[in-house]
Amino acid sequence: MSADETTAQAGILRVPLEPLWLMAARRGFWGLLLGLAIALVFVVFDHRKANSVSQVCMQARIIFLQYHAEKGEWPKACDLAAPGGQFGGFNLDPLTSAVAQCQVPGKWVFEPKSATGGPAVLFTPAEAGRSYERAFGVVDGWLDDGKADTGDFQVRAEGASLRLSAE
Repeated sequence: MSADETTAQAGILRVPLEPLWLMAARRGFWGLLLGLAIALVFVVFDHRKANSVSQVCMQARIIFLQYHAEKGEWPKACDLAAPGGQFGGFNLDPLTSAVAQCQVPGKWVFEPKSATGGPAVLFTPAEAGRSYERAFGVVDGWLDDGKADTGDFQVRAEGASLRLSAE
């Protein structure tokens, strides 16, 4: 056996063409980029859900405050998907379509006297969890103080409430 054959069988140990720190930095960059892309997907979905929730809150606030201004009293308790005949003369199409297009499944109701004190629009999620709380937390930042347990818009595990005030 010649020296060339022995070298071919044992394999040649090759030195990398780039420094180790450069290879680690490149892998770290791609890992960070992938992580940010995944986080962005969650943020986009949460904000899309939050936008549909805020539409319901704004339309409900408009209808109920207008009702209170015209009639001098709050309407009776009702389901926002089908408010009933007590709203004769009011255009409920924006409210009912916003409830139908809401991307967080659950039930929207109006209560003239709620546990939060006074009239409120209440939401009970079909499935409680972090997804519901994240979307409603974003809405709380848009409509209220950004704190889930204080203010006019409160988010809890069992549901959310938007307290209405005619002041």
